[in-house]
Amino acid sequence: MVSILADKLHEYPKQDVIDGTGGGPDSILDDCLNKNDGVLQLTHRYAGRTFCSPGKRLRLDEKSYYPDYMNGTGLDELWMCCTVPIVTGVIDTRTNKAPFREGEAHVLTPNGQFISLQDLISANPEAVMGEKVTAFSKSLFGTPTWPIVSKKFDNLNPIPHHLHWSKWEVYDINSFDNPGVCPSHYHTTAMGLYPFVTKDEFLACMKRFGQGEYNGVRHLSPHTMMHIDNGFVMPNGVLHSPTDLCTHELHVTMDEHFLAEDLTLDGRIGAADAFYACREEDYPKDRHEDWEYLVEKFDFAANQDPDFVQKNRRPAITAEEFAGDGVDAKWIVYGDFLGDQKCSILRLTVQPGGKTHFCPETPALFHTNGGSGRVGKLKVQYHQDMILGEIYPEIGFITQAALANGGVEIENTGSEPLVLTFDFPQNAHSKTPDAGVTN
Repeated sequence: MVSILADKLHEYPKQDVIDGTGGGPDSILDDCLNKNDGVLQLTHRYAGRTFCSPGKRLRLDEKSYYPDYMNGTGLDELWMCCTVPIVTGVIDTRTNKAPFREGEAHVLTPNGQFISLQDLISANPEAVMGEKVTAFSKSLFGTPTWPIVSKKFDNLNPIPHHLHWSKWEVYDINSFDNPGVCPSHYHTTAMGLYPFVTKDEFLACMKRFGQGEYNGVRHLSPHTMMHIDNGFVMPNGVLHSPTDLCTHELHVTMDEHFLAEDLTLDGRIGAADAFYACREEDYPKDRHEDWEYLVEKFDFAANQDPDFVQKNRRPAITAEEFAGDGVDAKWIVYGDFLGDQKCSILRLTVQPGGKTHFCPETPALFHTNGGSGRVGKLKVQYHQDMILGEIYPEIGFITQAALANGGVEIENTGSEPLVLTFDFPQNAHSKTPDAGVTN
């Protein structure tokens, strides 16, 4: 008998959550795979950050952005495929704890219940992820899990200047998530440090953290306008303050950061808070607020590379292997960085009435950016004004079981272009275009 957990996902108070650690996940996985020809339907998982304000481009109904149980924090992130706990600082006032399984991906079962994607992976990792991804994730994490996180973050203001000691990221800032943004916009991302900044100047800046009006770290960084509908990659260890646009982001499966500035448009950040999401293995706790140690650990070469933008930008280019009659395909993120193929993003546009056969080399997450249609047997439709608590078919996962049966057919059943974005894990393709290739 399937065991049901007492806790509910904060967005979906009406749905039961299956305890996948008990008996039954194998049969539940079979039911999920059989329903939609190996395509899993994933739920929208929303989160808020205590130091950010929502930009309100996640297509939620106006009243849904500020749930009454989040103590004034607004929802500014959509997590689409994450198999680990995340760190937001939010407390659910109903439980006085972090929201239950905040941000973690869950699958809708044929009988309308939820089960975590990780539980289904654990039940049969090779059926969900395939042999290659399973082996890779075990080598990286010690256990089978999906090795990347897919999310959208959407903030009214640029988020605090920060860096990740271990977590690389890639960005897709697209016109679908940012309607009405002009190509000549002035939304910029701060990256690294100017080449003229000395180690002593940076140390003095860090020592000012919390000591005055503003430590001024963002003044030490060049700011770059982001191209809409193109990609960008951000190596770990580099300071960055992403633009105030809705950004589709992929990163390695973990959640860690150091906040480098003490004042933003959303309020002040204390020194203790700056370090609270640093993992012990990346940055020892007894060195928190030891600014000399931080500066010694800081990678000045990476942060002051004069060719940083040129090396890490990814202009969108045609993905010939997935394009066809009535089907446009573009690579948004591709090629190697930090020495290998970290992940990749593909955007597929199918014109009304069109169909295409889709069989990539490895499983992938996908989300809907426009239109309506089906992926395998899973019907998908792009929505506006989504209400927290309701279920919307926009996000799916193409499993190895689907690929083993020859892939899936994608069909546009509506009157507008069906736009789907696919997020692939590390080393997913035998070959992707080189970063130097542009159209």
